[in-house]
Amino acid sequence: MLKLQDLCIENTSTLMDALKAIDLNGEGILFVQKDRVFYGTLTDGDIRRALIAGASQHEILDLYCNKNALTLPIFCSDSEIQRNLMKHQISMIPLLNSEGFVVDFAAKSRLNRLPIMEPSLKGREKEFVNDCIDSNWISSQGAYVDRFESELSEFCGGRCLATSSGTTALHLAMQALEIGEGDEVIAPNLTFGASINSILHAGATPVLVDVSENDWNICPKSIVRAIGPSTKAIMVVHLYGTPCQISEIMAIASEYKLLIIDDCAEALGAKLYGRPVGSFGDAAAFSFFANKVITCGEGGALVLRENAHLEKAKMMRDHGMSPSKRYWHEFVGYNYRMTNIQAAIGCAQLEKFGEFVSNRSKIWSQYESRLLPSGYFKKQFVRSDADQCYWLFTLQLVPALVRFRDMICDQLRLAGIDTRPMFYPMSVMPAFEKNTKKVKDLNTSINLSKAGFSFPSSISLSQDEIDMIAEHTIKVIDDLILEYKVEIEID
Repeated sequence: MLKLQDLCIENTSTLMDALKAIDLNGEGILFVQKDRVFYGTLTDGDIRRALIAGASQHEILDLYCNKNALTLPIFCSDSEIQRNLMKHQISMIPLLNSEGFVVDFAAKSRLNRLPIMEPSLKGREKEFVNDCIDSNWISSQGAYVDRFESELSEFCGGRCLATSSGTTALHLAMQALEIGEGDEVIAPNLTFGASINSILHAGATPVLVDVSENDWNICPKSIVRAIGPSTKAIMVVHLYGTPCQISEIMAIASEYKLLIIDDCAEALGAKLYGRPVGSFGDAAAFSFFANKVITCGEGGALVLRENAHLEKAKMMRDHGMSPSKRYWHEFVGYNYRMTNIQAAIGCAQLEKFGEFVSNRSKIWSQYESRLLPSGYFKKQFVRSDADQCYWLFTLQLVPALVRFRDMICDQLRLAGIDTRPMFYPMSVMPAFEKNTKKVKDLNTSINLSKAGFSFPSSISLSQDEIDMIAEHTIKVIDDLILEYKVEIEID
């Protein structure tokens, strides 16, 4: 993997140093620095033109580097980086801190040195996509859609419908189960916004309840306290790929005659009692966004227990059209279909699913062995009869360090290490302020949200990279403890 130091050179270096560095990095470019401050870029083309012009070898780095080269601040957004790479048709952009030092670089193949997550597309993805193009089957009809649904069913514990996203799968679940106006759906306060959006799109009211402190998932006791005369369903979320307390929740649903909707967007491959998550409730939704365990670029899948509900969802996914009478609409529907190209990528991803999960398991173990002994973190509890799918490696800071969470993440970003804060509680979102019901005590989800953050979790991470991430994280925290005289209580 290309390292930042392979791209950087001081302006006082010799021409031979520059040629050796360009040959080593294989990128044809160097970031020239003057007293560590970015000075310009130098390409092999710049060197060639300088020599042809008769320039002295000793002045090429200083006089012939491009001092007007495009740079961006380290904290700029991914979309801004992509926009500039495309607009200026350049292969690489230096990313600078406030002092003008090059602390990272962006390229078409990677926007950060160590991104929070990137897909692995090293299987047969290109072969299958080319097959779609060669056959002209690129839209929502094609052999790969049927194949993806069939193969995916083995991982989900039930017959699947491929959809355009995990959010549309959740919305289809609501519609197929006839959840709508006047109904209430109990949901965890700590989740991604799509969970709540899907309830609102169906016309129902989300009832936000707290999560358990140990596994960060919806708390069964909180569910019971929130049940009322209008409650129709419970939405469970397996946060960060760790199964929730589904057996306890199923018992509650059975006692109160409630439906269970399983938001498995982050949990493909996770199991409880040897059964895949998504096989316990009345409906389950999965996501295949680019940062998920497998990806289709965008995409999702829906599992429904009752065949009648599945057939209804299948029609609603395709504009509500009758499968036996073309262009005959039985009811109002949607265009929630997955394309054949998306499904082709998904099929290739499923071929390597076992490898993905195995690699992620090793990465989790390596992170834990390096970070947890510090006493600075607490991890998510995984029960002994559960298997997590290792989606996004996330830890909680111990109470004395919570106030430094954002400072830690900023310092890691300056070192080229991308992180993400935990999801914000849904109860504090402006979008959900007036259209949700909230139980009184949501303190656990609020406190967890402030204390946690996620680390780079791509399956391409090497042991050396994990060691570097862990070492730098602990050093950042050590420095903060020393500076602010923080006292840590070690369990």
